[in-house]
Amino acid sequence: MYPYFRVLRMAFSSLFRKRKPIDWRAEYHTSYRPLIGDLDVYPEVNNGRHFVLFDMARYELAFAIGLVKYVRKNRLAFVVGGSTIRYRKRLAPFRKIRIRTQLVGLDEKFFYFQHTTEQSGAVCSSALVRTALRKKGGTALPMEVMTALGFEANTFMEPWVQDWADWDDKRPWPEYSSTE
Repeated sequence: MYPYFRVLRMAFSSLFRKRKPIDWRAEYHTSYRPLIGDLDVYPEVNNGRHFVLFDMARYELAFAIGLVKYVRKNRLAFVVGGSTIRYRKRLAPFRKIRIRTQLVGLDEKFFYFQHTTEQSGAVCSSALVRTALRKKGGTALPMEVMTALGFEANTFMEPWVQDWADWDDKRPWPEYSSTE
C-alpha cells in the first residue's frame, strides 16, 4: 500500500516549516524508519519499496524548494520516465535509514536524481531516476520550472548519467502483443 499517511504528514508539516534557502545542486537528506508495510516476507524492505521511499525523498525536496506549490498552481503532475537501481545491503525494519537525494542532471525534458540509502553506516542501495512534470498536452520544460522557482539553472548532466540516458533512449520499446 502507498504510504498516504506519510505523504499527508509531510504536506501538513511543510505548511508550518520555515523554508531555508536551498542549493538545488547540493545533496538533500531525509530520514525514515521502515515500518511493517515496507517489508517483504524475509523481513527486509521490499525491493520495490525502495522506489516508494525515493518518491518520498523527492517529495520532501519538492516541498522544500516550493515545487509542490508550483505544481498545484499550474496543474502539473509528477511522473517518472525511467529508473535503475543497484542493491548492496538489506534495509532492516524499524531502524532509521537516511536517503541522500541529489539532482545530477537536467535536460530539455527531464530531471535526473540520484538517490542513495544508508543504514547503520553502510550504503544499501543507489538509484538513478529520470522524472518530469506533465501538463495538459505535454511536458513542462525543466528550465522554465527552475526559473519560475527563482533558481538559475542551465542544462547539465553528469557523464555517467548521460551514458545511462543514451542507453535508455536506445533500448527498443516492446510491441504490443495481444494474447486473445
